[in-house]
Amino acid sequence: MKRTATLLLASFLLATTAEAGSDHYRTVPVVDVRPEYRIERSPIDREVCWEEDRYERVDRGRRSRTGTIFGAILGGVIGNQFGSGNGRRAATVAGVALGGSIGRDIDRQRGEPDGYRLVQHEHCRLERDYEERSVLSGYRVTYEYDGRLYHTRTHEHPGDEIRIRVEVTPLD
Repeated sequence: MKRTATLLLASFLLATTAEAGSDHYRTVPVVDVRPEYRIERSPIDREVCWEEDRYERVDRGRRSRTGTIFGAILGGVIGNQFGSGNGRRAATVAGVALGGSIGRDIDRQRGEPDGYRLVQHEHCRLERDYEERSVLSGYRVTYEYDGRLYHTRTHEHPGDEIRIRVEVTPLD
């Protein structure tokens, strides 16, 4: 009997010391669950365009040289009527120059004057805005164990109960 009592006491002590350094799990009631959020900012690029008025010079088409050429020919013919020898040549050259100049001036007077016209130009640029949104980041959970309240954070909603790990350590 004495031997049985000693064996019983030894196995009880062994079981107690074995459990003292181990962990075990329990399911305990959840008292409160509160969602936690974080703010995320996402960049959004958008194109912004506007119209600007600007005046541009208008060339009314003075690219034709017909008056100048016709005046030079006519002046050369008239100049060729005067003088003789080298004098005739000089008079012809002077007639060509004077006739060309007069023809150009007449052509300019008949043409429309240069002017300006209003032109609209579109300008665009990229602008960056930020969109803020609230994103669920987890849950703040309050649970009860052994008559006391404890808090933890979880990624998923725990429901009505939560599984906890209980660690047993001996006192020194």
